[in-house]
Amino acid sequence: MTESKQIFPEAELGKVVRPDGLTFLCILSFLGGGLSLFSNFVIYLIYDAIPELAESDEFIQFPGMEKEFLLDFLQSGGPNFFLLTSIFYAASLVGVYFLWKLNKKGIHFYAISQIVILLLPLIFIDPKLSVLPGLILTAVFIWLYSRYLKIMS
Repeated sequence: MTESKQIFPEAELGKVVRPDGLTFLCILSFLGGGLSLFSNFVIYLIYDAIPELAESDEFIQFPGMEKEFLLDFLQSGGPNFFLLTSIFYAASLVGVYFLWKLNKKGIHFYAISQIVILLLPLIFIDPKLSVLPGLILTAVFIWLYSRYLKIMS
């Protein structure tokens, strides 16, 4: 028995084995998307209490960022921004799940959701915001995922 058949017994049965690179990409996407889904949904749930929380001593302070600036930014999009962002992160995670299962339709869920997530701050907060860093990261992930489409069904 060859070494590859010992490591991947599924290959002997004719099943496609998920490459390590795709597994790594999916794990990164699950972590990033899951944390973003959680944080946006929590902000949506406590949105009305944010001004109260900002007055308390337990409000998180970021170095070099004034409390008023952070509070203004959180309130500028409104609760619907955080709800919609959560929904599209959930759709993105559905896409990553399909990609994990080697299903091509996952890249469509993922790509469309990520593009909408890039557009939401421009629609709800300020059309002059820079989305270039997020656009580059999204484009790289979509490109990397697309490299594995030929092994997917």
